[in-house]
Amino acid sequence: MKAQLVLESRVPLVEPAVEFVKSFGLKAGLTKEEAVELALCADELLTDVVRFAFPKEIGKFVLTLEVTPSQVELIVRELGEPFDPDAHPYNPERARREGKFEGAGIEVIRELSDGFIFLNKGRAGKEFRIVKKVNAPHITEIFEGREKELLAEPEKTAHYCIAPVKPDDAEDISRLIYRTYRYTYPKEELYYPKKVRRFIESGKKFGVIVRTKEGEAVGYFAVIVKEDSRIGEVGEAVVSPGHRGRGIMKMMMSSLIGMAKERGLLGLFGEAITVHTISQRVNARFGFKSTALMLGTFPEARIVGIREDYGQRISVVIDFLHLIERKKAGVYLPKEYSKILREIYQNMGIEVVNRREKRAELPGTSKLELSVNFPMGTAVIVIERPGQDLKERVERKVRKLFSSGVEVVYADLPLDRPETKRAVKVLRELGFVFSGLVPLFHRERDYLRLQKVKGNYDFKKIELYSKMAKKIAKRVKRELNEVAQER
Repeated sequence: MKAQLVLESRVPLVEPAVEFVKSFGLKAGLTKEEAVELALCADELLTDVVRFAFPKEIGKFVLTLEVTPSQVELIVRELGEPFDPDAHPYNPERARREGKFEGAGIEVIRELSDGFIFLNKGRAGKEFRIVKKVNAPHITEIFEGREKELLAEPEKTAHYCIAPVKPDDAEDISRLIYRTYRYTYPKEELYYPKKVRRFIESGKKFGVIVRTKEGEAVGYFAVIVKEDSRIGEVGEAVVSPGHRGRGIMKMMMSSLIGMAKERGLLGLFGEAITVHTISQRVNARFGFKSTALMLGTFPEARIVGIREDYGQRISVVIDFLHLIERKKAGVYLPKEYSKILREIYQNMGIEVVNRREKRAELPGTSKLELSVNFPMGTAVIVIERPGQDLKERVERKVRKLFSSGVEVVYADLPLDRPETKRAVKVLRELGFVFSGLVPLFHRERDYLRLQKVKGNYDFKKIELYSKMAKKIAKRVKRELNEVAQER
Protein backbone atom coordinates (compact mmCIF):
# COMPACT_ATOMS: atom_id res chain seq x y z
CA MET A 1 0.00 0.00 0.00
CA LYS A 2 1.35 3.40 -0.98
CA ALA A 3 -0.03 6.94 -0.95
CA GLN A 4 1.43 10.24 -2.07
CA LEU A 5 0.41 13.85 -1.46
CA VAL A 6 1.78 16.94 -3.21
CA LEU A 7 1.32 19.86 -0.81
CA GLU A 8 1.84 23.59 -0.97
CA SER A 9 3.81 25.06 1.93
CA ARG A 10 0.79 26.59 3.64
CA VAL A 11 0.12 26.25 7.37
CA PRO A 12 -3.62 25.41 6.96
CA LEU A 13 -2.66 22.29 4.96
CA VAL A 14 -0.63 20.77 7.77
CA GLU A 15 -3.59 19.67 9.91
CA PRO A 16 -5.49 17.74 7.19
CA ALA A 17 -2.22 16.15 6.02
CA VAL A 18 -1.49 15.00 9.58
CA GLU A 19 -5.02 13.57 9.89
CA PHE A 20 -4.43 11.67 6.65
CA VAL A 21 -1.19 10.24 8.05
CA LYS A 22 -3.00 9.08 11.18
CA SER A 23 -5.80 7.44 9.17
CA PHE A 24 -3.29 5.78 6.86
CA GLY A 25 -1.36 4.42 9.85
CA LEU A 26 -4.50 2.83 11.28
CA LYS A 27 -5.30 1.21 7.92
CA ALA A 28 -1.72 -0.11 7.76
CA GLY A 29 -2.10 -1.95 11.06
CA LEU A 30 -0.80 0.51 13.66
CA THR A 31 -2.62 0.70 16.96
CA LYS A 32 -4.44 3.94 17.76
CA GLU A 33 -1.55 5.01 20.02
CA GLU A 34 1.07 4.17 17.39
CA ALA A 35 -0.89 5.99 14.67
CA VAL A 36 -1.12 9.08 16.90
CA GLU A 37 2.66 8.94 17.47
CA LEU A 38 3.26 8.77 13.71
CA ALA A 39 0.86 11.68 13.24
CA LEU A 40 2.74 13.73 15.86
CA CYS A 41 6.00 13.03 13.99
CA ALA A 42 4.33 14.19 10.77
CA ASP A 43 3.01 17.32 12.49
CA GLU A 44 6.48 18.30 13.72
CA LEU A 45 8.14 17.60 10.37
CA LEU A 46 5.53 19.24 8.12
CA THR A 47 5.35 22.30 10.33
CA ASP A 48 9.13 22.71 10.11
CA VAL A 49 9.05 22.30 6.32
CA VAL A 50 6.28 24.87 5.89
CA ARG A 51 7.89 27.40 8.26
CA PHE A 52 11.56 27.08 7.38
CA ALA A 53 12.01 25.47 3.96
CA PHE A 54 10.02 28.13 2.14
CA PRO A 55 10.17 31.30 4.30
CA LYS A 56 9.77 33.79 1.43
CA GLU A 57 7.58 31.93 -1.02
CA ILE A 58 4.90 29.30 -1.39
CA GLY A 59 6.67 26.15 -2.51
CA LYS A 60 5.59 22.55 -2.98
CA PHE A 61 6.78 19.36 -1.33
CA VAL A 62 5.90 15.66 -1.59
CA LEU A 63 4.71 13.44 1.27
CA THR A 64 4.81 9.70 0.61
CA LEU A 65 3.57 6.86 2.83
CA GLU A 66 4.68 3.28 2.17
CA VAL A 67 3.70 0.08 3.99
CA THR A 68 5.38 -3.29 4.43
CA PRO A 69 4.14 -6.07 6.74
CA SER A 70 6.53 -4.77 9.40
CA GLN A 71 6.51 -0.99 9.13
CA VAL A 72 5.00 2.26 7.88
CA GLU A 73 7.46 4.70 6.34
CA LEU A 74 6.74 8.42 5.96
CA ILE A 75 8.95 10.19 3.40
CA VAL A 76 9.02 13.95 2.81
CA ARG A 77 10.96 15.39 -0.12
CA GLU A 78 11.36 19.12 -0.71
CA LEU A 79 13.50 21.65 -2.58
CA GLY A 80 13.43 24.42 0.00
CA GLU A 81 16.25 26.29 1.71
CA PRO A 82 19.20 24.25 3.04
CA PHE A 83 18.76 22.74 6.49
CA ASP A 84 20.51 20.00 8.42
CA PRO A 85 18.81 18.81 11.65
CA ASP A 86 22.09 17.31 12.87
CA ALA A 87 23.52 20.83 12.99
CA HIS A 88 20.80 21.89 15.46
CA PRO A 89 20.75 19.30 18.27
CA TYR A 90 18.28 19.75 21.09
CA ASN A 91 19.88 20.85 24.38
CA PRO A 92 17.46 20.37 27.34
CA GLU A 93 19.64 22.34 29.76
CA ARG A 94 19.75 25.29 27.38
CA ALA A 95 16.00 25.02 26.91
CA ARG A 96 15.41 25.22 30.67
CA ARG A 97 17.98 27.96 31.18
CA GLU A 98 17.26 30.22 28.19
CA GLY A 99 13.87 29.08 26.96
CA LYS A 100 15.32 28.20 23.54
CA PHE A 101 13.94 24.97 22.13
CA GLU A 102 16.02 24.69 18.98
CA GLY A 103 15.98 21.11 17.69
CA ALA A 104 13.12 20.07 19.99
CA GLY A 105 10.87 19.08 17.08
CA ILE A 106 13.44 16.71 15.62
CA GLU A 107 14.07 15.27 19.09
CA VAL A 108 10.33 14.54 19.39
CA ILE A 109 10.45 12.71 16.06
CA ARG A 110 13.44 10.62 17.17
CA GLU A 111 11.68 9.67 20.43
CA LEU A 112 8.31 8.77 18.89
CA SER A 113 9.57 6.93 15.78
CA ASP A 114 11.40 3.64 15.30
CA GLY A 115 13.77 5.17 12.79
CA PHE A 116 14.56 8.65 11.50
CA ILE A 117 17.00 9.64 8.79
CA PHE A 118 17.71 12.92 7.02
CA LEU A 119 19.32 12.97 3.57
CA ASN A 120 20.74 16.17 2.10
CA LYS A 121 20.66 15.62 -1.68
CA GLY A 122 22.34 18.88 -2.65
CA ARG A 123 20.72 20.46 -5.70
CA ALA A 124 18.13 17.67 -5.64
CA GLY A 125 16.80 18.95 -2.31
CA LYS A 126 16.26 17.25 1.02
CA GLU A 127 14.63 14.03 2.12
CA PHE A 128 13.28 13.06 5.55
CA ARG A 129 12.34 9.45 6.37
CA ILE A 130 10.39 8.37 9.45
CA VAL A 131 9.71 4.70 10.25
CA LYS A 132 7.07 3.33 12.59
CA LYS A 133 7.00 -0.42 13.24
CA VAL A 134 3.76 -2.36 12.86
CA ASN A 135 3.55 -4.45 16.02
CA ALA A 136 1.62 -7.71 16.33
CA PRO A 137 1.53 -10.74 18.66
CA HIS A 138 4.44 -13.14 18.19
CA ILE A 139 3.45 -16.77 17.58
CA THR A 140 4.88 -17.68 21.02
CA GLU A 141 2.58 -15.14 22.66
CA ILE A 142 -0.43 -16.67 20.92
CA PHE A 143 0.61 -20.12 22.17
CA GLU A 144 1.78 -19.00 25.60
CA GLY A 145 1.54 -21.93 28.01
CA ARG A 146 1.15 -24.37 25.09
CA GLU A 147 4.81 -24.82 24.12
CA LYS A 148 4.46 -28.57 23.52
CA GLU A 149 1.61 -27.99 21.08
CA LEU A 150 3.60 -25.30 19.24
CA LEU A 151 6.68 -27.52 18.84
CA ALA A 152 4.95 -30.84 18.18
CA GLU A 153 6.20 -32.41 14.94
CA PRO A 154 3.35 -33.78 12.75
CA GLU A 155 3.48 -37.51 12.00
CA LYS A 156 4.74 -38.59 8.60
CA THR A 157 2.18 -39.59 6.01
CA ALA A 158 2.22 -41.44 2.70
CA HIS A 159 0.48 -38.63 0.83
CA TYR A 160 0.62 -34.86 1.12
CA CYS A 161 -1.85 -32.22 -0.01
CA ILE A 162 -0.65 -28.99 -1.62
CA ALA A 163 -2.83 -25.89 -2.01
CA PRO A 164 -2.47 -22.14 -2.71
CA VAL A 165 -1.84 -20.08 0.40
CA LYS A 166 -4.83 -18.21 1.84
CA PRO A 167 -5.01 -15.55 4.60
CA ASP A 168 -6.41 -18.13 7.04
CA ASP A 169 -3.14 -20.10 6.72
CA ALA A 170 -1.18 -17.32 8.44
CA GLU A 171 -1.06 -18.84 11.92
CA ASP A 172 -0.04 -22.26 10.61
CA ILE A 173 2.77 -20.64 8.61
CA SER A 174 4.12 -18.87 11.70
CA ARG A 175 3.89 -22.10 13.70
CA LEU A 176 5.78 -23.98 10.99
CA ILE A 177 8.52 -21.35 10.87
CA TYR A 178 8.94 -21.37 14.66
CA ARG A 179 8.83 -25.17 14.96
CA THR A 180 11.54 -25.47 12.30
CA TYR A 181 13.86 -22.58 13.12
CA ARG A 182 12.85 -21.35 16.60
CA TYR A 183 13.92 -17.67 16.62
CA THR A 184 16.58 -17.87 13.91
CA TYR A 185 14.70 -17.43 10.61
CA PRO A 186 16.03 -14.22 8.94
CA LYS A 187 12.63 -12.84 7.88
CA GLU A 188 11.31 -11.92 11.30
CA GLU A 189 7.83 -10.86 10.13
CA LEU A 190 6.94 -14.52 9.51
CA TYR A 191 6.70 -15.08 13.28
CA TYR A 192 3.69 -12.72 13.43
CA PRO A 193 0.49 -14.24 11.99
CA LYS A 194 -1.21 -10.85 11.60
CA LYS A 195 1.67 -9.59 9.46
CA VAL A 196 1.63 -12.76 7.37
CA ARG A 197 -2.12 -12.44 6.84
CA ARG A 198 -1.83 -8.77 5.88
CA PHE A 199 0.87 -9.51 3.30
CA ILE A 200 -1.17 -12.32 1.71
CA GLU A 201 -4.28 -10.14 1.60
CA SER A 202 -2.31 -7.35 -0.09
CA GLY A 203 -1.75 -9.50 -3.18
CA LYS A 204 2.01 -8.83 -3.09
CA LYS A 205 2.65 -12.46 -2.21
CA PHE A 206 1.39 -15.79 -3.49
CA GLY A 207 2.46 -19.24 -2.48
CA VAL A 208 1.63 -22.81 -1.52
CA ILE A 209 1.23 -24.72 1.70
CA VAL A 210 1.67 -28.48 2.10
CA ARG A 211 -0.30 -30.43 4.72
CA THR A 212 -0.51 -33.99 5.98
CA LYS A 213 -3.75 -35.91 5.59
CA GLU A 214 -4.60 -34.74 9.13
CA GLY A 215 -4.28 -31.11 8.00
CA GLU A 216 -0.98 -30.30 9.74
CA ALA A 217 1.21 -27.79 7.87
CA VAL A 218 4.63 -29.25 7.00
CA GLY A 219 5.73 -27.13 4.02
CA TYR A 220 5.42 -23.52 2.91
CA PHE A 221 6.91 -21.64 -0.05
CA ALA A 222 5.99 -18.20 -1.35
CA VAL A 223 6.81 -15.71 -4.10
CA ILE A 224 7.02 -12.01 -3.23
CA VAL A 225 6.23 -9.92 -6.30
CA LYS A 226 8.56 -6.95 -6.87
CA GLU A 227 6.75 -3.64 -6.93
CA ASP A 228 8.80 -2.07 -9.73
CA SER A 229 9.18 -5.00 -12.14
CA ARG A 230 7.27 -8.07 -13.33
CA ILE A 231 9.44 -10.58 -11.52
CA GLY A 232 9.16 -12.26 -8.13
CA GLU A 233 11.38 -13.53 -5.35
CA VAL A 234 11.08 -17.18 -4.36
CA GLY A 235 11.61 -16.74 -0.65
CA GLU A 236 10.18 -17.85 2.68
CA ALA A 237 10.75 -21.54 2.03
CA VAL A 238 10.45 -24.05 4.86
CA VAL A 239 9.91 -27.80 5.25
CA SER A 240 9.33 -29.28 8.70
CA PRO A 241 12.45 -31.28 9.78
CA GLY A 242 10.63 -34.59 10.13
CA HIS A 243 9.25 -34.37 6.60
CA ARG A 244 12.39 -33.52 4.65
CA GLY A 245 13.65 -35.82 1.92
CA ARG A 246 10.10 -36.66 0.81
CA GLY A 247 9.90 -34.43 -2.29
CA ILE A 248 7.98 -31.60 -0.62
CA MET A 249 10.36 -28.82 -1.70
CA LYS A 250 10.34 -30.07 -5.30
CA MET A 251 6.53 -30.23 -5.26
CA MET A 252 6.27 -26.66 -3.98
CA MET A 253 8.82 -25.17 -6.37
CA SER A 254 7.13 -26.78 -9.38
CA SER A 255 3.79 -25.32 -8.30
CA LEU A 256 5.26 -21.85 -7.75
CA ILE A 257 6.86 -21.74 -11.19
CA GLY A 258 3.53 -22.65 -12.75
CA MET A 259 1.68 -20.02 -10.72
CA ALA A 260 4.26 -17.38 -11.67
CA LYS A 261 3.82 -18.12 -15.36
CA GLU A 262 0.04 -17.91 -15.01
CA ARG A 263 0.42 -14.44 -13.46
CA GLY A 264 2.56 -13.26 -16.37
CA LEU A 265 5.82 -12.85 -14.44
CA LEU A 266 8.92 -12.58 -16.60
CA GLY A 267 11.26 -14.23 -14.14
CA LEU A 268 11.87 -15.53 -10.64
CA PHE A 269 14.87 -14.99 -8.40
CA GLY A 270 15.98 -16.42 -5.11
CA GLU A 271 18.20 -14.92 -2.42
CA ALA A 272 19.78 -18.17 -1.28
CA ILE A 273 21.58 -17.87 2.05
CA THR A 274 25.23 -18.94 2.11
CA VAL A 275 25.39 -20.58 5.53
CA HIS A 276 24.61 -23.77 3.60
CA THR A 277 24.06 -24.77 -0.05
CA ILE A 278 20.68 -26.48 0.34
CA SER A 279 18.55 -23.72 -1.19
CA GLN A 280 21.20 -23.02 -3.84
CA ARG A 281 21.08 -26.69 -4.92
CA VAL A 282 17.29 -26.63 -5.09
CA ASN A 283 17.39 -23.50 -7.26
CA ALA A 284 19.97 -25.06 -9.61
CA ARG A 285 17.85 -28.19 -9.98
CA PHE A 286 15.05 -26.05 -11.42
CA GLY A 287 17.24 -24.15 -13.87
CA PHE A 288 18.05 -21.05 -11.81
CA LYS A 289 21.43 -19.49 -12.62
CA SER A 290 23.66 -17.60 -10.16
CA THR A 291 24.07 -13.92 -11.08
CA ALA A 292 25.27 -12.05 -7.96
CA LEU A 293 26.67 -12.37 -4.45
CA MET A 294 25.21 -9.90 -1.94
CA LEU A 295 27.26 -9.56 1.22
CA GLY A 296 25.56 -9.04 4.59
CA THR A 297 21.94 -9.12 3.42
CA PHE A 298 20.66 -10.44 6.77
CA PRO A 299 21.79 -9.75 10.35
CA GLU A 300 23.96 -12.36 12.02
CA ALA A 301 21.87 -15.22 13.43
CA ARG A 302 22.17 -18.76 14.72
CA ILE A 303 20.63 -21.15 12.21
CA VAL A 304 19.02 -24.03 14.09
CA GLY A 305 20.32 -27.40 12.95
CA ILE A 306 22.74 -25.84 10.46
CA ARG A 307 25.26 -23.45 11.99
CA GLU A 308 25.20 -22.18 15.53
CA ASP A 309 28.20 -19.80 15.55
CA TYR A 310 28.29 -18.06 12.19
CA GLY A 311 29.97 -14.90 13.49
CA GLN A 312 29.07 -12.47 10.69
CA ARG A 313 26.13 -11.06 8.78
CA ILE A 314 24.52 -13.55 6.40
CA SER A 315 25.26 -13.16 2.70
CA VAL A 316 23.09 -14.44 -0.16
CA VAL A 317 23.49 -15.62 -3.75
CA ILE A 318 21.00 -14.28 -6.27
CA ASP A 319 19.81 -17.14 -8.48
CA PHE A 320 17.63 -16.16 -11.46
CA LEU A 321 15.21 -18.08 -13.69
CA HIS A 322 13.81 -16.52 -16.86
CA LEU A 323 10.19 -17.49 -17.50
CA ILE A 324 10.31 -16.11 -21.04
CA GLU A 325 12.64 -16.98 -23.91
CA ARG A 326 15.46 -14.49 -24.04
CA LYS A 327 18.25 -14.98 -26.57
CA LYS A 328 19.99 -11.58 -26.64
CA ALA A 329 20.63 -8.60 -24.37
CA GLY A 330 21.70 -5.24 -25.77
CA VAL A 331 23.71 -3.55 -23.02
CA TYR A 332 26.53 -1.08 -22.36
CA LEU A 333 29.23 -3.08 -20.62
CA PRO A 334 31.63 -1.16 -18.34
CA LYS A 335 35.11 -2.35 -19.26
CA GLU A 336 35.90 -3.16 -15.62
CA TYR A 337 33.19 -5.82 -15.60
CA SER A 338 32.82 -6.68 -19.28
CA LYS A 339 34.32 -10.17 -19.01
CA ILE A 340 32.47 -11.38 -15.92
CA LEU A 341 29.12 -9.90 -17.03
CA ARG A 342 29.47 -11.68 -20.36
CA GLU A 343 30.11 -14.93 -18.50
CA ILE A 344 27.04 -14.44 -16.31
CA TYR A 345 24.85 -13.75 -19.35
CA GLN A 346 26.35 -16.71 -21.22
CA ASN A 347 25.65 -18.97 -18.24
CA MET A 348 21.96 -18.00 -18.59
CA GLY A 349 22.06 -18.79 -22.31
CA ILE A 350 21.90 -15.13 -23.36
CA GLU A 351 24.09 -13.60 -26.05
CA VAL A 352 25.44 -10.15 -25.19
CA VAL A 353 25.25 -7.37 -27.77
CA ASN A 354 27.64 -4.71 -26.47
CA ARG A 355 26.28 -1.32 -27.50
CA ARG A 356 28.72 1.44 -28.41
CA GLU A 357 27.96 5.15 -28.26
CA LYS A 358 29.99 8.34 -28.33
CA ARG A 359 30.75 9.86 -24.96
CA ALA A 360 27.99 12.28 -23.95
CA GLU A 361 27.97 14.94 -21.27
CA LEU A 362 26.30 13.90 -18.03
CA PRO A 363 23.27 15.93 -16.97
CA GLY A 364 23.77 18.17 -13.97
CA THR A 365 21.48 16.19 -11.63
CA SER A 366 21.36 12.44 -11.09
CA LYS A 367 18.07 10.59 -10.80
CA LEU A 368 18.24 8.30 -7.77
CA GLU A 369 15.75 6.14 -5.87
CA LEU A 370 16.50 5.00 -2.33
CA SER A 371 14.99 2.05 -0.50
CA VAL A 372 15.97 1.39 3.13
CA ASN A 373 15.26 -1.78 5.08
CA PHE A 374 15.98 -0.67 8.64
CA PRO A 375 15.21 -4.04 10.32
CA MET A 376 17.68 -5.81 8.01
CA GLY A 377 20.23 -2.98 8.06
CA THR A 378 20.42 -2.68 4.27
CA ALA A 379 19.69 -0.08 1.61
CA VAL A 380 19.46 -0.04 -2.18
CA ILE A 381 20.22 3.02 -4.32
CA VAL A 382 18.80 2.67 -7.82
CA ILE A 383 20.72 5.03 -10.10
CA GLU A 384 18.31 5.58 -12.97
CA ARG A 385 20.31 8.39 -14.53
CA PRO A 386 23.84 9.27 -13.43
CA GLY A 387 24.62 12.99 -13.34
CA GLN A 388 27.52 15.26 -12.52
CA ASP A 389 26.49 15.30 -8.85
CA LEU A 390 26.55 11.49 -8.53
CA LYS A 391 29.67 11.19 -6.38
CA GLU A 392 28.60 13.92 -3.97
CA ARG A 393 25.07 12.58 -3.53
CA VAL A 394 25.96 8.90 -3.18
CA GLU A 395 28.81 9.68 -0.79
CA ARG A 396 26.46 11.77 1.36
CA LYS A 397 23.78 9.08 1.31
CA VAL A 398 26.19 6.31 2.27
CA ARG A 399 27.66 8.33 5.13
CA LYS A 400 24.20 9.09 6.51
CA LEU A 401 22.96 5.51 6.07
CA PHE A 402 25.99 4.00 7.77
CA SER A 403 25.64 6.41 10.70
CA SER A 404 21.95 5.40 11.00
CA GLY A 405 22.66 1.71 11.50
CA VAL A 406 22.71 0.46 7.91
CA GLU A 407 25.46 -2.12 7.36
CA VAL A 408 25.38 -2.63 3.58
CA VAL A 409 24.44 -0.31 0.70
CA TYR A 410 23.78 -1.80 -2.73
CA ALA A 411 23.83 0.37 -5.86
CA ASP A 412 22.02 -0.63 -9.05
CA LEU A 413 23.10 0.79 -12.41
CA PRO A 414 21.03 0.30 -15.61
CA LEU A 415 22.97 -1.55 -18.29
CA ASP A 416 20.85 -0.04 -21.06
CA ARG A 417 22.25 3.46 -20.43
CA PRO A 418 25.73 4.50 -21.68
CA GLU A 419 26.26 6.75 -18.64
CA THR A 420 26.61 3.63 -16.49
CA LYS A 421 30.19 3.19 -17.75
CA ARG A 422 31.17 6.50 -16.17
CA ALA A 423 29.08 5.91 -13.05
CA VAL A 424 30.99 2.69 -12.31
CA LYS A 425 34.24 4.63 -12.02
CA VAL A 426 32.62 7.07 -9.57
CA LEU A 427 31.24 4.32 -7.34
CA ARG A 428 34.51 2.41 -7.32
CA GLU A 429 36.23 5.59 -6.08
CA LEU A 430 33.73 5.58 -3.20
CA GLY A 431 34.67 2.03 -2.20
CA PHE A 432 31.87 0.11 -3.93
CA VAL A 433 32.79 -3.35 -5.21
CA PHE A 434 31.23 -5.85 -7.57
CA SER A 435 28.10 -7.75 -6.57
CA GLY A 436 26.82 -9.03 -9.91
CA LEU A 437 24.00 -8.84 -12.41
CA VAL A 438 20.37 -8.41 -11.35
CA PRO A 439 18.27 -9.25 -14.44
CA LEU A 440 14.97 -7.43 -15.04
CA PHE A 441 15.12 -6.04 -11.50
CA HIS A 442 13.63 -2.59 -12.10
CA ARG A 443 11.10 -1.77 -14.83
CA GLU A 444 11.98 -5.00 -16.66
CA ARG A 445 15.58 -3.88 -17.28
CA ASP A 446 18.95 -5.43 -16.41
CA TYR A 447 21.13 -3.75 -13.78
CA LEU A 448 24.70 -4.03 -12.62
CA ARG A 449 24.73 -4.26 -8.83
CA LEU A 450 27.65 -2.92 -6.78
CA GLN A 451 27.92 -2.98 -2.99
CA LYS A 452 29.62 -1.13 -0.15
CA VAL A 453 29.90 -2.87 3.20
CA LYS A 454 30.84 -2.05 6.77
CA GLY A 455 33.09 -4.48 8.56
CA ASN A 456 34.92 -7.55 7.28
CA TYR A 457 33.69 -10.85 5.85
CA ASP A 458 35.32 -14.26 6.17
CA PHE A 459 34.75 -15.85 2.75
CA LYS A 460 35.57 -19.28 4.20
CA LYS A 461 32.18 -19.09 5.92
CA ILE A 462 30.36 -18.25 2.68
CA GLU A 463 29.28 -21.61 1.24
CA LEU A 464 28.56 -21.63 -2.51
CA TYR A 465 27.24 -24.32 -4.85
CA SER A 466 27.47 -23.23 -8.48
CA LYS A 467 30.70 -22.57 -10.38
CA MET A 468 29.40 -19.14 -11.37
CA ALA A 469 28.66 -18.18 -7.76
CA LYS A 470 32.21 -19.16 -6.81
CA LYS A 471 33.62 -17.11 -9.69
CA ILE A 472 31.60 -14.06 -8.63
CA ALA A 473 32.71 -14.48 -5.01
CA LYS A 474 36.34 -14.61 -6.09
CA ARG A 475 35.90 -11.27 -7.87
CA VAL A 476 34.09 -9.70 -4.88
CA LYS A 477 36.79 -10.86 -2.47
CA ARG A 478 39.57 -9.49 -4.69
CA GLU A 479 37.96 -6.07 -4.94
CA LEU A 480 37.32 -5.92 -1.18
CA ASN A 481 40.99 -6.61 -0.58
CA GLU A 482 41.92 -3.83 -3.00
CA VAL A 483 39.63 -1.38 -1.17
CA ALA A 484 41.13 -2.40 2.19
CA GLN A 485 44.65 -1.77 0.89
CA GLU A 486 43.69 1.68 -0.34
CA ARG A 487 42.44 2.79 3.08
